[in-house]
Amino acid sequence: MTILTTKALFNIVNGSTLLASGGGGSIKTAYSFVNQIVETKKSITLCSPGSMKNSDFGVVVGAMGSPESFEKIGLQGSEKRAVEVMQDLNKSKRINFTISVETGSNIFVAMLAAAKTLDPALVIDADGAGRSVPTLSCLSYSSKINITPFVVLNAPHGKVLVEGDIVLNLPHISDEDSDGATKKKAQASIIENMVRPILSSEGSFDGVGAISGWIMNGDQAKSALVSNTISMAQSIGEQLNKFKVDDKNIIHDLAVFLNILNISLYSLSEANSPFILKSKDCVSQGGFDFNKLSFTQTVNGRVRELIVINQNENLLIWDKDKDHPLTICPDSICMLGKLDETIKDDILTGLSSLSGIEKEEADTSLSGWHGLSVEDVVEGQEVYLFSLPAPETLKNENQEVFSALAKQFGYYGSYESLDKLLTKEDI
Repeated sequence: MTILTTKALFNIVNGSTLLASGGGGSIKTAYSFVNQIVETKKSITLCSPGSMKNSDFGVVVGAMGSPESFEKIGLQGSEKRAVEVMQDLNKSKRINFTISVETGSNIFVAMLAAAKTLDPALVIDADGAGRSVPTLSCLSYSSKINITPFVVLNAPHGKVLVEGDIVLNLPHISDEDSDGATKKKAQASIIENMVRPILSSEGSFDGVGAISGWIMNGDQAKSALVSNTISMAQSIGEQLNKFKVDDKNIIHDLAVFLNILNISLYSLSEANSPFILKSKDCVSQGGFDFNKLSFTQTVNGRVRELIVINQNENLLIWDKDKDHPLTICPDSICMLGKLDETIKDDILTGLSSLSGIEKEEADTSLSGWHGLSVEDVVEGQEVYLFSLPAPETLKNENQEVFSALAKQFGYYGSYESLDKLLTKEDI
């Protein structure tokens, strides 16, 4: 078990934003939750799935909906209620750890919920994807753990405060059921289709809410989750702070470090050159943010244009001169760069609960190389693009879910691995 310092939380923000494939919420949202965690004066303890016992119980808690709404509204304490309601529904199972839905800002929702409801505040070093994902059925545990009871809670906001706990239940599926994995994943899809319209309701949810579900014991956590995701994000964030801000070989240098973590980096940039974000088009609909990002790069007089298709998270990337994607979900399309000064200053202004030293540490982290989400990139910004392979469980057990997502955006071909689509960065 590891006690996380505030500086460690900053590193996790940086690394998890990089790993999240452009999604999972903005950096500003993540720092807002770090600020709230510090306000609780509780230390977050990170524990490995292997340290959990069969008698230990945890619950997945996070934010669901539009990342744009997540940034604007926040959760207003509904993350605390998400754990409390789940505990009331499962009185025979004492919840003593929380689980992040995915990699990204949702990590800090699980941490804040633990800080407000558990003593000690235990968060498991794992999640459901090792990246951020757009739907509940994409998650590693969607076929292994019963999703219900599932709780949806709005964040009280606006002139008329609307509070309420929506509890969804479906028949319990036994682990002995020969078709149990298929049925559990189908139930995750059913809950997804029920919750999205609720999140879209104007005047109550307005695009975002807190959720909890998938209560599981320690043994289930070991088998159902993608392990070491938070500690990996911390290591990556710490290393990004060590790179010089004028490093012209940042992609190569990052690839060398990721290789130590047994992660292969596939560069989308030529000659270690950055892209320029030419345009970003966003439409919020049905509890999702749909984004199309156009990046251009000029190398030796040749102009390339890459198009990133994003449904809360980056799912596909196309070269306009090629007839097939360069990366296909669930493999990640990552963005690295330096934060726009206006965004950085806005984040620092909001850190009211931090000490002077902690604000200096935050400034250092925000001023160097940083993972970027789609909410944090601005037109004209220099961005390095690269791809990382998804965990095997997503490629094997959840591939049909990601294929269905790709079809929404006109790609009806089969999944192709990064080894077939791109060149691995030479280290």
